[in-house]
Amino acid sequence: MSVPLRLPLAAVLAAGLAGPATVPDSHAVQSMYQAGVPHTDAQGSPRSHYGAGSFFPRCIYHAMPGSLAAIRDAGFNCVHTWEGLGVGDMIGELRATGLQLIRHQPTDDEVRRFASDPRILGWYLDEEPTSQTHLDMARSGNPGLMAERYQAFVSRMSAIKAMDPRHPVFVLDGPYAPPGLGAWWDRWNSSGDVSAHDYYPLRPGAADLSGMAESVLRAARLTGERKPVWITLQAFGGLPGLEVPLRMPAADELRGMAFTAIIHGATGLIFFAYDSRVTREGHVVGIAPDTPENRGGGAEATPAEAARSRELWSGAAALNAELERLTPALLSPTARLPYEVRFAGDNRTAVPIRTMLKATAGGYTLLAVNLEASPMGVRFRLPAAVVGSVRRLNPDGSATVLEAFDGEFGDALGGFGAGVYEITASLDRPLGSRR
Repeated sequence: MSVPLRLPLAAVLAAGLAGPATVPDSHAVQSMYQAGVPHTDAQGSPRSHYGAGSFFPRCIYHAMPGSLAAIRDAGFNCVHTWEGLGVGDMIGELRATGLQLIRHQPTDDEVRRFASDPRILGWYLDEEPTSQTHLDMARSGNPGLMAERYQAFVSRMSAIKAMDPRHPVFVLDGPYAPPGLGAWWDRWNSSGDVSAHDYYPLRPGAADLSGMAESVLRAARLTGERKPVWITLQAFGGLPGLEVPLRMPAADELRGMAFTAIIHGATGLIFFAYDSRVTREGHVVGIAPDTPENRGGGAEATPAEAARSRELWSGAAALNAELERLTPALLSPTARLPYEVRFAGDNRTAVPIRTMLKATAGGYTLLAVNLEASPMGVRFRLPAAVVGSVRRLNPDGSATVLEAFDGEFGDALGGFGAGVYEITASLDRPLGSRR
């Protein structure tokens, strides 16, 4: 169904748009987590309602010795350390910086020794098990390999739980279910205490973030909205030798990926990866505050690639600060309030604008993201009685007042752009009331 939509002239000019807008289907309004948002505290214990101990992970992958102070100063609150380092190698630095640890493939000794340590967030086992096992099955000709590896994961998870019943145990899967293996992807991504996978969309031929939106949404639905969902975002660029060319995101693209994930169910983010000699050996340049062209081993970055890495580090730091300010809203229940979303623009996907409305103690917070690289004009219409004033919360912490009339307001979202809107009620009743 289509209807004409009159956007304010300023918004049309700002977005470079004209013409009619469609009325999207329910994909535009994400309504999960109305009963509470599944997340954890800093030690991985499950929670469903925001409180003093609530923790929204902002992690970085492959942290190295000596890097944690800079990582903390950039607003990250947890790290995945390079697999060549044991927990004991990093625990002093973790304690000094107050960062949480996701340990990949912990030993029995590490689980027993650090089960009660306040710096542990969780134990991570298999990496991309669905796609990696699919490849190994093709190479080996063993059709039972997936079941064997899954059973090994279940057994290992049970053994870790016997030693440490508190911390979550999980796998970090890839983004795709290979042909015929959808049920296995679902099984891997629902069997851990946390559902976690990666998604790197900035590759040749990719023009939107709809695949990421669908994979995160699938993970959230798999667990009946009862388990945290952590998504690993693309914060790297490929160097010569990488099998699939991938490019370093710009800061606004990283922000768009983060809000795409959050709006579709993510309750924690992991940024891949901290730039080091290890990432270069994998033909990847990650992000860091002082990225050089040469790390002393592996592929070298060009001056432009090293500069983009440093720029994205600054962008990630700004995003971390924004997410920290928004955490009370992100972990608050989704509002039980009907509203409409319209858009205008040259859209490739059927529903390019995705939103989620949070009911907080002081009002509503509306999250919106444009899944496409082309700019879009957007309008939102809520019940007039609950919209008194609207402010756009800008990424730098400032706010811009938007004109609202009869419950409706509009804005322009750039390519992969995200918008955060603070809505104050015009009635005396609490916002978020179900009356």
